[in-house]
Amino acid sequence: MADTATPDRRPTPPRDHDKGSRPQSSPHASRSQGNQEAEAGRIERTASSIVSRPSTTSHVLRVDGYSHLVGVLQPGEHVDSCVFDAGGHSWRLQLYPNGSNDQTHRSHIGVFLQLAAAAGHPSDGDGRVRARPRFSLVDSAGDKPAAAPPSHDAGFHSFGHGDGWGFQSIISREELERSEYLRDDCFAIQCDVDVTTVRKCHDHPVFISQNFSENRVSDAT
Repeated sequence: MADTATPDRRPTPPRDHDKGSRPQSSPHASRSQGNQEAEAGRIERTASSIVSRPSTTSHVLRVDGYSHLVGVLQPGEHVDSCVFDAGGHSWRLQLYPNGSNDQTHRSHIGVFLQLAAAAGHPSDGDGRVRARPRFSLVDSAGDKPAAAPPSHDAGFHSFGHGDGWGFQSIISREELERSEYLRDDCFAIQCDVDVTTVRKCHDHPVFISQNFSENRVSDAT
């Protein structure tokens, strides 16, 4: 490093005692003083890191036998998909073929993303997971038709165990039944799950020794 502009302060020479003789110091005292000086010239610097890692997983839920589900389930009742992994956590989709109990959303198709189980390193410090579900209607092969409506984006939310976020209506049953999405009593919904994982890391401390000889300050690890 470059020479510092401020010179170090040198110690005052010891005064002579008893007819010009200097007091004798023991080796232990000299060693102790040297250790204190070394400690005084040592600076500990600590550091930590916040690491954010995004990931996206797409899961397609195919519904075979749509008309039968509509006939046996009441508004507010749902069926669950298989559990799938996204961002290291376990999720499932909840499908409401007849919508919710809300009169406004009856006879609509509702879908929600639910956190089934969080991994050992949740993205929030309180054990919750930040995720963003986006839902789209796709054909039975998992492809979006050319005239596909825009995706339903729920935005980022903090999920606890069992929490679900989604839409009470992504399409009305009437619209679905006259659309190209329903073929042979089957249709499919794709859910794109964006998961943000945030981890906090403590770095090892770094010691900086200061060498004041010759007006220089140097870094050493």
